[in-house]
Amino acid sequence: MRCVVTISLPEDLCREVEKQMKKHKYENKSEFIRHLVRFWLENKKE
Repeated sequence: MRCVVTISLPEDLCREVEKQMKKHKYENKSEFIRHLVRFWLENKKE
C-alpha cells in the first residue's frame, strides 16, 4: 500500500529538482524524492 503525499515547491527549487532528477536519471520526481527521504532516514543522526 502507498501513502500519497502532495508537496508544493517554489519554482527555483522545482527547477533544481528537475535538473538533478535528469542528471541522475530518475524516471520521475516521485522516485527522486523517495530516494532523498530514504537517504535522509538512513543518514540522520539520532
